[in-house]
Amino acid sequence: MFFVKSLNNFIISMKKRPNPMAYFLIIAGVAAIVAGIVMLCNPGQDASSADTTSMSANSVNARQEAPAAMRQPDAAVASESLSASTSAAASAPANTASAPNSATTSASSQADAESSEYSDSKKKGDAFEDFVCNLLNDWRLKLLDRTQDKKSSAGVVAESSKNPDLHIQQKRGNSNIDYYIECKYRSRWNSGEVHFEGWQLERYRKFQKANKRKVIIALGVGGTPAKPAELMLVPLDSIHNDRIRQIDKQYVVSPSPDNFVRYIDNYFTTVFQTARSRKPRAAAD
Repeated sequence: MFFVKSLNNFIISMKKRPNPMAYFLIIAGVAAIVAGIVMLCNPGQDASSADTTSMSANSVNARQEAPAAMRQPDAAVASESLSASTSAAASAPANTASAPNSATTSASSQADAESSEYSDSKKKGDAFEDFVCNLLNDWRLKLLDRTQDKKSSAGVVAESSKNPDLHIQQKRGNSNIDYYIECKYRSRWNSGEVHFEGWQLERYRKFQKANKRKVIIALGVGGTPAKPAELMLVPLDSIHNDRIRQIDKQYVVSPSPDNFVRYIDNYFTTVFQTARSRKPRAAAD
């Protein structure tokens, strides 16, 4: 109220002394007063508006910057994920295939080793067999048959391959005798002995009995299969406990056709004498 009364007094005084500048100042003052009253009535509006504008701008900037910041790690993660997936996809088949491949490789290696061992053993056997066959280069001897021990890729063999290696006919006086020889080679003596599989010797015994023909084991020891250090011709009937002993020197033969014929002739002389001596005893019984 004091302010209004002062303003009225000022206006009355101005009417008494009119002045244009005074009117202008009055209007300006009134305007300032009104503006001040308005600002006093709404003190946080401008600040709120300014804050709102600032926040809005910050929000816009954040929205513009955030995707770029977020996209960058997402891209890295996606790249790593893709790399891991690709690596896993590439390694999985390899890992899956590694076990079968390893088993296949192992089986193949074992088969190759067995095949190599068989091939080496067969080469040695064939070489010694050839050595014995060369001793038959005499007019009194004839090689009637030579057993073939071939087998198929699946291991199938002919029953005849289980027969003794050589079927020989030998002239003896005015008659002929025939017999079989099984060739065996060993690189060395084992504690002064060479052992054989019992089932193998038993098969030869059955063959001898069924065919009524003697079977003789030609054993080569030491040296090489093509030229052994020792050669023994041991009748199957003289082998006991599935072994031949080095000390049994009566079976040693110097390798030559003539010595071979002489040894066989002496052996059958003994066989026939033994057989004749048994006949009268059997008749008496």
